[in-house]
Amino acid sequence: MRTMLSVLVAAMILGLTGSARAADQDTETLKGKAAPDVTLKTLDGKDVKLSGQKGNVVLLDLWATWCPPCRKSLPHVQELSADKALAQKGLVVWAVNSQEPAATAEKFLKENKYTFTVPMDAEGKVGKAYLVTGIPTTVIVGRDGTIKDVFIGFGPNSGKAIDAAVAKALAEK
Repeated sequence: MRTMLSVLVAAMILGLTGSARAADQDTETLKGKAAPDVTLKTLDGKDVKLSGQKGNVVLLDLWATWCPPCRKSLPHVQELSADKALAQKGLVVWAVNSQEPAATAEKFLKENKYTFTVPMDAEGKVGKAYLVTGIPTTVIVGRDGTIKDVFIGFGPNSGKAIDAAVAKALAEK
């Protein structure tokens, strides 16, 4: 019994250490670094490539239909995407669907009247490249291709914080 308890305690300590190490490698650690280049196909069949957006500010929002915080964040993503003044300043919004069938995403978008561009990350490549540990994860990529800011989750003040980060990135030339 004592040996079993020792093994359990050791496993817990190793697990906690492993978790701490994993936390050191999340999307936040990419701030200030070059954004990993990704190429995806959108729901409407177009190919999009992040490196092709240099000169623009790109908001990448990783989400899924089953995620309650994502459902709270998507109306804000829609507002940013539909804002013509922000688009004229160079904002591009990609709401990257994380590992769901296209039909699931399409049905959800139609039901909610969302019109933003949805690149499909069916295999989770974007999530891996951006070290995503939870969704929604919102990444602001500057005109120069570097990650300017990262937001994990979506709370009461998240919309204002994301707006401020977008404005700051758009102000950079």
